[in-house]
Amino acid sequence: MSNHKYYQAFQSALPSGTLIRHSLKLLPQSFYILLIVLNGNLVSHATDWPTYQHDNRRSAVTPDKLTFPLQQIWIRQSESQPRPAWARPAKWDAYAEVKGLQAMRNYDHAFYTIAVGDAIWFGSSVDDAVHCIDAITGQERWVFFTDGAVRIAPTWHAGKVYFGSDDGFVYCLEAKTGALIWKYQAAENDRLIPNNGKLISSWPCRTGVLVQNNKAYFGASLLPWQPSWLCAINAESGEVEGSGTYKIPLPKMTLEASMLASDTDLYVLQGRSFPALFQLADGKFKGVSGEGRQGGGAYGYLTEDSDFVSGLGSLRGALVLHKDAENPQTVILEGADRILVSDQYAFLHSGKEISAFGHPQYLALNRRSATLHALQASLQSELAKQLKVREKSKSEIEDLQNKIQATQKDILKVTTLLKKCLRWRVPFPEVHSFVLADDTLLAGSDHKVVAIDVASGEILGDLKVEGKALGLTVANGRLFVSTSTGAIYCFATN
Repeated sequence: MSNHKYYQAFQSALPSGTLIRHSLKLLPQSFYILLIVLNGNLVSHATDWPTYQHDNRRSAVTPDKLTFPLQQIWIRQSESQPRPAWARPAKWDAYAEVKGLQAMRNYDHAFYTIAVGDAIWFGSSVDDAVHCIDAITGQERWVFFTDGAVRIAPTWHAGKVYFGSDDGFVYCLEAKTGALIWKYQAAENDRLIPNNGKLISSWPCRTGVLVQNNKAYFGASLLPWQPSWLCAINAESGEVEGSGTYKIPLPKMTLEASMLASDTDLYVLQGRSFPALFQLADGKFKGVSGEGRQGGGAYGYLTEDSDFVSGLGSLRGALVLHKDAENPQTVILEGADRILVSDQYAFLHSGKEISAFGHPQYLALNRRSATLHALQASLQSELAKQLKVREKSKSEIEDLQNKIQATQKDILKVTTLLKKCLRWRVPFPEVHSFVLADDTLLAGSDHKVVAIDVASGEILGDLKVEGKALGLTVANGRLFVSTSTGAIYCFATN
């Protein structure tokens, strides 16, 4: 875009629709001219954020570097707060006598953004639309309306944006103009039901759309007593055609929240049920991840080493670390509710603090600890059985006892090594979102976003927002914050 067009963009204000209003914090014209001239230097480490949590692993890690202090450049404030698909959690579990339950399907409590180049996109549960916003000015470029809420952030791929709607359709639009390229309906009928004061499809798309290998992956699902659909369609044509595409009915499943993918597997969250794993190539079901009370939730995280972390079920403070479907062993990260993993660190929010651990040792040691504890429990159970059998020799009993002692020593060694993995910890009462931008950890909390130096744990500063900072997007030298009030903030270097 020419400098003249940039100048015109800053001088003009486009209408934002009846349900969305925005206010711009405008700076002197000389500032924008300087920004245009120096733009290449200011964002020399600039990268895009083309899908929810940056990539299909939902890693929330970007090499994009932010230069502090940051200033609020603009804000868009919805006249109505986001309208979540599901009601708030029960006040307490009477059977288990547990209070302080949290929502297990809290994936649409903000307007989460993606960002590519000089534009951002977000879906809305208020006006049932996808909006394209100028990332520099905050002005709306285009809006595309559907017949249902758009609950999951769109995905940008090859100049197109993909998203699903409660109307039962998945859409592909031209990213620059919002022109419709194709739409696809997984359900085989158009049956509508009332939900949150609107009529929606009996098979809404609440997984968003994951694009990989030129395939668009998504689910159409609502009620577990009706079949759901897991789909992989051609991203260009919007049809089930060509190798690796499929449309599979799934009984007794509820597919919702953003899906995750490795090179070989697809990870699908289910809200109140355990996450389900499928083969990416053909959609073959591989099993579920989780055990006991730790199932459910709308939170999923996949490391480069294929460590799948899920959690944020109704019981606070327990993440499940699961290697793969063939390895049924799981690790419970007690007390934890958020994790972020880079090539050097694993960041964990647990209780009322953020901790940084050395990685990959930290996760590997957690898996080793779980293996040893399982072995110890098995040996102790076997010993108890043997002690009840009179004819067992004393040497057999002593052998089991020696194995238990050796296992206990190994557990102690691993526990000591885990403590040595700790790099730093800082007090932090509540974390709603984590992002690693180069050497800075960003943590979204109540009414603020806090920046922390990765190496030292030093607090670099905080940015004030209204509501809970649920979504963080870092792209091209800017930070976009989505809050529970329906606001989207833009922060950048002043």
